[in-house]
Amino acid sequence: MTVVIVIEKSGSVKELSIKNFSVEELYKKAGFKSQEGFEVQTSWSVDVVDKQYEISLYAKKTGRSGQENKYDLPPPVDSSLYFGNMVLLNRKGSEDLKKKDWDKIYEHLFGGFEDVNSQDSEDDFDSDLDDDIVLTKDGYVKDDFIVDSDESEEEEEEEPYEEEEEEIKPKKRKAKTVVKKVSKKETKQKVEEQEDIDLDNELEPEEYINR
Repeated sequence: MTVVIVIEKSGSVKELSIKNFSVEELYKKAGFKSQEGFEVQTSWSVDVVDKQYEISLYAKKTGRSGQENKYDLPPPVDSSLYFGNMVLLNRKGSEDLKKKDWDKIYEHLFGGFEDVNSQDSEDDFDSDLDDDIVLTKDGYVKDDFIVDSDESEEEEEEEPYEEEEEEIKPKKRKAKTVVKKVSKKETKQKVEEQEDIDLDNELEPEEYINR
């Protein structure tokens, strides 16, 4: 029983156990109908966890559009284009190559993966700063050009504009003189009434004499 790695064209990686192993029959395990063009494209010799590996990549360089393999391979074939499924085979010592083994080899071939968000990198950044440097809450060095967002918002806030109301003094209304027109007839009538009142107030001759 031999275990190899099959890299599907979608980029997924899976183990495949082959009961009757034959290099000439690997194209069938990759899903091809013929062996034409399915051959070794490169090999990697590596030592990982005190174990030696010699990994060979079997793949096709030609194929139909849309059948391109999307898996990112390590150098020196990181920019090469292959079609359909690919097979990885260990030729050193035991021929078994399990997925967990390939994951370690893959990382080693890429030179290891550095976690850019690690706590160590943050500590290194903080240690480079002087103790007396003031930082904003967003992590920037506070200077004349960068201010806290809260301070900026406070400075930009303005008091709502209130228009001053002009005091309006009430205008004094002039009293209107109402002149009532009196007709000549009414005037004559009033004069006659006044004369009658005057005559009534005059004393009789006898009353005048007695007094």
